[in-house]
Amino acid sequence: MAAVEECVVVIDGANVACQKDGKVHIPKLAAAIKYFRSLELAAGRYPVNCVAFAPNFWLNVKPSPGSAGPKENGTMETDDWALLNQLVHQDHVILTPSQAHDDFYVIDYAVKYNGFIVTNDMFRDHVSNKRIFHGKRLTSNWVRSHCIDFTFVGTEFMPNPRTMERVVHFQPSATSAVTTSSLHDSNDNDVEAESDDVQEDGMVVDHKGTKRSKTIDLSEVTYYKVPRELLPMLHGEGGETMGKFQEYTGTYIVLPSHAASAAPSTSNVLTLSIYGPEPSRLQAVGHLDAFLVQMQQQYAYQHQQQYMASQVHQAGMYPHQHQPSTGTQDDQMMEIDPY
Repeated sequence: MAAVEECVVVIDGANVACQKDGKVHIPKLAAAIKYFRSLELAAGRYPVNCVAFAPNFWLNVKPSPGSAGPKENGTMETDDWALLNQLVHQDHVILTPSQAHDDFYVIDYAVKYNGFIVTNDMFRDHVSNKRIFHGKRLTSNWVRSHCIDFTFVGTEFMPNPRTMERVVHFQPSATSAVTTSSLHDSNDNDVEAESDDVQEDGMVVDHKGTKRSKTIDLSEVTYYKVPRELLPMLHGEGGETMGKFQEYTGTYIVLPSHAASAAPSTSNVLTLSIYGPEPSRLQAVGHLDAFLVQMQQQYAYQHQQQYMASQVHQAGMYPHQHQPSTGTQDDQMMEIDPY
């Protein structure tokens, strides 16, 4: 447990380091870490314990050879990769498992130690889905009072000065009081949740959908392997397929992003994280097993159709190379191995 006289600052590494073009820029993450590690609070009475969380695959993906070389084969350039490796060895950056959502670790650590989170993410999905951390439900009030938004001028880190006032004037007892009033017990009713979540940066949470959602404890998880090529099918139309599935099974499922299916990797499988009580997780696994068989058949059928279309196209381009077949169309189709 962190010392009571420490101010804990947790940096959402993916939010800080990722640029608009999707590239990872580690010098920005390093600048944020340096800013908070050099910060003195209340004339040095309360030191800052700053830690950043970042996804593990950043170090496991082969880096690009530098700013002058091609960038399409890696998450970041070689210099950035080396800097991240250094920050990890200094324990300034903690890597989260590839199959897990790094948001969970960021929020969990901040809640555990009554700390602040450096991020521009308002965690609306976690708030509206009533995510539980250390037996408490995350609310928009807690997010507003504990998150530090920021910007960059070049690589100079600039946190919101108004938000930083709460950090600079940090008092352990005051922070504890904010946490108690803003993070509700997991058995609070929906009326209390609704009063918390109305208006968040001018937006209104869909409470009708929230009331249908079950409170899910994220401390219980089952990992489920799926073929890499089936990830787009699992995402479905704008995420609606998986959203309905989670509501039906009473689980919360973390899928790798679409980019993960195209990222260079030696593995042909990806891992889903299924959160919830054991009966719900078992139900989800059972349905996924059946659904996976259907998707594999659908995927094989699509490839079969593409193969047949390419054969027809080639026959049109080179008719002299294709002799009439003595077999039926069904016989020809049976010769194709869809797997």
